[in-house]
Amino acid sequence: MELGAFYSELDRLYGEPGADVEGFLREALRRARLAGDMRGVASVANELGSVLRLRGDLRESEELYDEVLRMLEITGADDRDLARALVNLGDVYVAQGRNVSAIEAFDRAERMLGDGDALELSAICNNRSSAYRALGRFSDARADLRRAGRLLDAVPGSEGRRATNAINLAQVLTDEGRIGEAAEVIAEALVTYETLGGGRDVHRPHALATAARIAYLRGDYAAAEAHYLKAAEVLRDKLGDAPNADALERRAGEMHALR
Repeated sequence: MELGAFYSELDRLYGEPGADVEGFLREALRRARLAGDMRGVASVANELGSVLRLRGDLRESEELYDEVLRMLEITGADDRDLARALVNLGDVYVAQGRNVSAIEAFDRAERMLGDGDALELSAICNNRSSAYRALGRFSDARADLRRAGRLLDAVPGSEGRRATNAINLAQVLTDEGRIGEAAEVIAEALVTYETLGGGRDVHRPHALATAARIAYLRGDYAAAEAHYLKAAEVLRDKLGDAPNADALERRAGEMHALR
């Protein structure tokens, strides 16, 4: 598999509303497996795992990331590639509610990176904060988010990463009952996502769902409904039909009933 051509086509499909990204990835993975191309399998399975995680298909996503790690270890990949795969697997664990396992995966990834790339380390901090938050360890979550923010401040062109950091910080503040602060933080992220990636950044639905929850807690059910509907729209536009989009639309219906 020529990976340059694969990623070029994948980028093209991501930029095309309604494109069958999952179908393209499944076919590419089938061909890489048939060819015994272990690095190709690792690359494609990693991308397909991310799509399935965002769609809510967590079991298959976990299986794919396990396969990625096996392929990378067999081919003698460097620690940075292994760390990235561990971060992706940790994200699945968070989505599954397996937060202790997630923290272990993130910690292992951080040890592999050492004092390396600021972007990679900030991603670990951001993602690990979600696991801490789910365990009620809010001070640990805030510490990781503050560290991520400091790392990103020194990285030019990191608007998207900073917006992701803002989503997580808004969620921690919400859990602590600091709703006004959370609303200010998420509002800045929403402005960034309106233009980032042509409004189709993969993290935009998450930001909109976070804003919807904050609006709900403030009693602004109309805004909550609008945010949930927009989140579902962006997710479908990016990935096609997805269980998570259905769930967002159900939440929008609940908000409508409260108006």
